[in-house]
Amino acid sequence: MTYVFMVAIVLLYTAQSFLTRLYSARYPGNADNASPVFSIISGITVAVVSVAVCGFHFAASPLTWLLGILNALALILYNATIIKASQTGPYSVLMVFSIAGGIIIPALVGAIAFGDDLTPLKIVCILVVLVCVYLISDKDQKTKTRRGFWAAVFALAIGNGLYGSLLDVQQRVTSVGEKEEMIAITFAVCALISLCMLAFKLKGRTVLALKQTKMSAFYLVATSLVAAGAVHVLTFVIGLIDLAILYTFYCSGVLMLSVLFSALFFGERLSVKNIIGCVVMSVALVFMMGGDTLLLALQ
Repeated sequence: MTYVFMVAIVLLYTAQSFLTRLYSARYPGNADNASPVFSIISGITVAVVSVAVCGFHFAASPLTWLLGILNALALILYNATIIKASQTGPYSVLMVFSIAGGIIIPALVGAIAFGDDLTPLKIVCILVVLVCVYLISDKDQKTKTRRGFWAAVFALAIGNGLYGSLLDVQQRVTSVGEKEEMIAITFAVCALISLCMLAFKLKGRTVLALKQTKMSAFYLVATSLVAAGAVHVLTFVIGLIDLAILYTFYCSGVLMLSVLFSALFFGERLSVKNIIGCVVMSVALVFMMGGDTLLLALQ
């Protein structure tokens, strides 16, 4: 049953990525404002859904408040650096750093702080997955890196890794029962910071940036609701499965499905390199989830 939830996570986050792309394409204002506007609206939506899920009985401990605020800062760092990295260098390298941070940092935190089992087979599978991320993301475009790219991708990896780690740490050191409060704090603080940053940038034109057309509003609301569902399923599964397996499956699965969706709905061509990456990554994921059991059976 746990693996059904893992598949659901991949499908939900892929749908979020797909809908976000549609929203960005239809955002009526300056394209640079689409990301902070999305962070504001989706953050408020996720926070409200989280409070509703806990029956409007919000009871967060001081430690959950602290971890939630830190997680919001990690999410802001991720949102800011993924934009900076995409503007200054190749997408393939950006994705390797983002997914590497999202897999390796939570796995290391789990192993060092909580004694999670990080076997040699898991480490090899993670490394294979990261090579495949590059193969899948590489579009053979001669994109040169510009100033600030390497700092941006390292910060991106840290932001993505900290976000996943803190969602897990909160459940281990405070209470699983406070996971909705953790989500609400994270996204509410993220929305507030994003609003302040947008207001500072645009001065008196903030309301203008928030205005939507009917179609962009539809995609914005749809994406926000899917994002709420995705993060709640993710936090539910965090306590049920090995963290290294969960984040490797989730990060790589979303990437593969996003690439396939782009090919089907946006006409992006897949090269032989991209297809090989998808196939090898699928094999690595199978080995990561059941490889230790298979090796024991063969001994």
